[in-house]
Amino acid sequence: MKITVRLFASYREIVGQTRLDVEVPEGATAGDLLRMFVERYPRLGDLAGGTLLAVNRDYAGAETQLRESDEVAFVPPVSGGAGG
Repeated sequence: MKITVRLFASYREIVGQTRLDVEVPEGATAGDLLRMFVERYPRLGDLAGGTLLAVNRDYAGAETQLRESDEVAFVPPVSGGAGG
C-alpha cells in the first residue's frame, strides 16, 4: 500500500527530500516505516529513538497501524533548551 512520508529538519537534510511516497506491506505500523527509513538511510539511526511520529497530522505511537494513503510525518528530536 502507498503511504506519503513527510520529513522535517534533520530527516529532510539526510534524505534530501521533504516528501516521499513509499510502498509498505499491509499491516505495517508507523514504527515499521521508521525502521524501514533507518535501514535505507543509516544516518537516521541516531535520531530514531527520539523521533515523534504523526499519522494524518495526529501524533501517534510506533504501534499505530497504517492504512492506504495515510500521511506519516517524522519529527526528529529537538536538542537544546534553556541555558542557565
